[in-house]
Amino acid sequence: MSIGRRLIMACLVIMGLAGCAAKSIRNDFTLGKEQAEGIVVLSVSHDLAGPRGTKAIFYMDGGAAHGGSMLFSVDDVIPGISRSGEFEDSRGHLLVLALPPGRHIIDYWQITNGSGLRIFPKEKPKPLEFEVTSGKVKYLGNLHANLQTGKNIFGITITGNGYPEVVDRQTRDIPMFEDKYPQFKGKVALDLLPLGPWIQSSETRKQTDVIVLPTTK
Repeated sequence: MSIGRRLIMACLVIMGLAGCAAKSIRNDFTLGKEQAEGIVVLSVSHDLAGPRGTKAIFYMDGGAAHGGSMLFSVDDVIPGISRSGEFEDSRGHLLVLALPPGRHIIDYWQITNGSGLRIFPKEKPKPLEFEVTSGKVKYLGNLHANLQTGKNIFGITITGNGYPEVVDRQTRDIPMFEDKYPQFKGKVALDLLPLGPWIQSSETRKQTDVIVLPTTK
């Protein structure tokens, strides 16, 4: 397959994934007595070293293929050109999601480098579980992708590998949340996902033109 065709296919895949991205609730959202939902607050990010086009993607509840959604570190202004993000020390943003009560999971991840390369775990990782409680607001932590970069044959810096980690960024994320959603100030409970690197082994796989989806739960 030619390089041009690979890039076109990669762009189509990225556009398809973007349509499945989880979106934060409106700033005037409230939790009424008649609603059965709960709110989860988390941030998704990747290292500043990643060139434009790099994205970390996390799959929640199986991803779009299984009725779940995708959590992106950055979203696109137009395909291939991403927004700068909300943080100074990484590229990413805060996500505030309203979900049905009960058990939910983050069960897969991948990193894209903007030029068709996809990095994903060699072994399917153990799911990160969390519980949504009706009428409650919970902070889960920061899903962050640590990147390894290098130069391609043209001397351009690209993302060549990486791995995800769960980090406690409550001192940054909760004030940001309360500033955006003052109606929930002082109502955030901590329910952190397991902290540390989220990978079964140090090995990853790489693919250039076919999307990799997690296996059926």
